[in-house]
Amino acid sequence: MPPEGIPRTPKTGEVNGFQPHMTEIAAQVGLKLIRSSIVPNTRPALEIAEYAREQGKFDQFHLATFKAYWEETKNIGLRSVIRDIAGRCGLDADEVDRCLDEGRYTQRVIEQSDNAHRSGIAGIPAYVIGDFLIEGVQPYEFYQRAMKKALEKHPK
Repeated sequence: MPPEGIPRTPKTGEVNGFQPHMTEIAAQVGLKLIRSSIVPNTRPALEIAEYAREQGKFDQFHLATFKAYWEETKNIGLRSVIRDIAGRCGLDADEVDRCLDEGRYTQRVIEQSDNAHRSGIAGIPAYVIGDFLIEGVQPYEFYQRAMKKALEKHPK
């Protein structure tokens, strides 16, 4: 994936860039989804998420990155965007540059990705409930059924 990302190709059945059920589910929990015209190279953002984790600011950075991408359609693969998000989260933007220039977290992110693929995970979000791997946006009831089946299979 090039640093600037690649143009997104719309898929059949999408409305405003999403399958209809996705925007319905998002709206139910108060999320606003706007599809970016770019598929970003997320590796740098994932690397800085690891820096944020070490600084005790993972959740803040994670949520700000999601908001920038899903609500503001920002290209979270661009260093300038990542620096801005990090700065708003109280992280040192110059340290962001050093982390990316040195590749400080590159191997960790590669290993995480490899582990996910070996586990059969090919998409996000992904959850494991009991023996069930659930990928993609699903209705709340779907998770309830999976949890019920997992508890039936593995009672305490």
